[in-house]
Amino acid sequence: MVFKNISLQLPLPIPSFFPKLAHSFERLNNSIRSSTPVLKGYIFTVFASLREMREKRRASVESNVQGFQEGKPKLRVRKYIKPLFIIGILAIAFILGVRALSRRGNVAGDQIEIGIAEKTLDVNKEFAFPLKDSEGEKVAEIKYIVEKAELRDEIIVKGKRATAIKGRTFLIFNLKVSNEFTQSININSKDYIRLSVNGNEEVWLAPDIHNDPVEVQAISTKYTRVGFPINDTDTNYVIRVGEIKGEKEKIPLSF
Repeated sequence: MVFKNISLQLPLPIPSFFPKLAHSFERLNNSIRSSTPVLKGYIFTVFASLREMREKRRASVESNVQGFQEGKPKLRVRKYIKPLFIIGILAIAFILGVRALSRRGNVAGDQIEIGIAEKTLDVNKEFAFPLKDSEGEKVAEIKYIVEKAELRDEIIVKGKRATAIKGRTFLIFNLKVSNEFTQSININSKDYIRLSVNGNEEVWLAPDIHNDPVEVQAISTKYTRVGFPINDTDTNYVIRVGEIKGEKEKIPLSF
């Protein structure tokens, strides 16, 4: 059996959109050709502007160099030396003034002064209270001394001046607490004193003004204060001194 190669030429179908696509490319090519002179004009204008800016910049640099050579900048510097010097002096003076005022304010804050007491009364009463350990055993004693009572309109609280409002005043007690123990202790001085006014001994006031807890170093004495805000019209002051769960002593005050 003999095989022969037979080739047939068949016409290929051309899609219908090819002519339209070819026509579109031809129109685009014509548009590009027609707009080429315009694009060239824009490009030339841009490059010309850039060249002009470069020339101006170069001329400016050359002018500055020539100015340096002729000494013109020296004249400008001399012109501004005096104002700059004055500004520097004023700035230094301002800083020094602020520091001086700050230091003066700190000193004044450390030396707060208040007016003298309107009335003063010497009390000089000493009390001894047991100092107990965690098991309730007495290990030493503390001495609680009421030295003086004062009626004041101004007091110092936490380093700041406090003034009583109209119709009110402060009843202040100067205390002295002595620790006979060999270790430092902290006590609440307000727990040992109460105040009654206007003869009403059914109501006992606790101090609102205090420095508790008061730390007293071993074998030493610490001065402190407690105080009561009261009315100007209050009279018949009586204090009661003692432990919360112990015996107490009443002390009438007559200013």
